[in-house]
Amino acid sequence: MSFRLLLIEDSPTQLLTISKTLQGEGYSVIEARNGAEGLARAYNELPDLIISDVVMTGINGYQLCRLVKNDPDLSQTPVILLTKLDGSVDRFWGFKSGADRYIPKEPGFSSLIKATSELLEEATLKPRLRVIGEPSKTLSGEDVNNRLNQLLERLLFEATIVDEVRRIAEDVLDLDSVTQKLFDLLSSILDYQALGLVVNQGQGSVLRVDAGAKIDESALRAYIAKIALQLGLPPLKDEPPRGHYMPENALTQPIDITGQRLGLLVVVPYAQQIFKPGDQKVVRLIGEQLSVVLRLLELKGREIAPTTNSGSPRSELTNNKS
Repeated sequence: MSFRLLLIEDSPTQLLTISKTLQGEGYSVIEARNGAEGLARAYNELPDLIISDVVMTGINGYQLCRLVKNDPDLSQTPVILLTKLDGSVDRFWGFKSGADRYIPKEPGFSSLIKATSELLEEATLKPRLRVIGEPSKTLSGEDVNNRLNQLLERLLFEATIVDEVRRIAEDVLDLDSVTQKLFDLLSSILDYQALGLVVNQGQGSVLRVDAGAKIDESALRAYIAKIALQLGLPPLKDEPPRGHYMPENALTQPIDITGQRLGLLVVVPYAQQIFKPGDQKVVRLIGEQLSVVLRLLELKGREIAPTTNSGSPRSELTNNKS
């Protein structure tokens, strides 16, 4: 089997030299002379591995790698960044962009040949899942630009979500203020029927909910408490809630950090509603960032106000679903 490599290099001399070197190792090489052309070739050719220069006009290697690793069609394709830059900051930025290897250019390209062989061997040991689009359609420059814009918008949106969750802990750090800010954030992004946050406090857990007027809150709390127990969280500190509630298509996102389960986020859609993959990713992102917030809350060691005996733990909080 001859592996197909996509080589992206804006220097004609380097492109020719590296291409001949790789062909001499038995690889089939697809050539591109800049980042935009390289992305078009990547979408249309679906290579087994991408090798890209870093310093290029237009889309540079870091940007190209990040776009490749965030596109469902290409994300499983190994990427090698090949460059004359060899500083620690450059290597750090290369790996943060998603590169599988970051290799300095050298005479003979022995490190590149070795890395290429290793990555292709690793790739053959695991299945490569791709989103199947229209195989007969070749992407135009406009198609590639549209994909780039969509990817950049999505990355910006996700970065904004991460920033908003981290800002939750900027001011007063107590459970009620964290809960209120979290519920406000989620209600501004998702359309949901009910929401629950379980927080592990060592000897027991506490539960905060945001539920619509038509929801039996005690039954909702019983449902979330049961899931929390199944996922390894301690029982609620309150008297166990009662009632039967079994929603469809609820999202459950554990909140973990360094092997410790700090809490659980449960989002319940309206009847007959199914959260889209983008919504699911938002919940996952928020759960990942909440691990830091809950750890800060734990370290802060502030006393948490007890829930009321009426069984409604959010009486002092604004209900976003009322």
